[in-house]
Amino acid sequence: MQVIVLGGTLTEAEQDSYIRQAAKVYPVSIIEKLFLQVREDRVDVRCDLHQFRSMRKMGGYCIGEPSSWNLAKQAELRDTIPNSIDF
Repeated sequence: MQVIVLGGTLTEAEQDSYIRQAAKVYPVSIIEKLFLQVREDRVDVRCDLHQFRSMRKMGGYCIGEPSSWNLAKQAELRDTIPNSIDF
């Protein structure tokens, strides 16, 4: 995680405290950047979360995100019928 302090300085202990607080707010997310804007009497906290890409598998191969495919491959995905699993 990258910690960016703007508008002032914070000690390592203060930064660690804000890191722990952000981790409590986003327990299942990966925080890429933590922005700490130092004001006169407070610190504003903003964070950028990691964006997971959607990967698809067709024909036994991982072929990336559907948004990056050509029109024919996107049509093939729409026409695909998922296999049902019976237990």
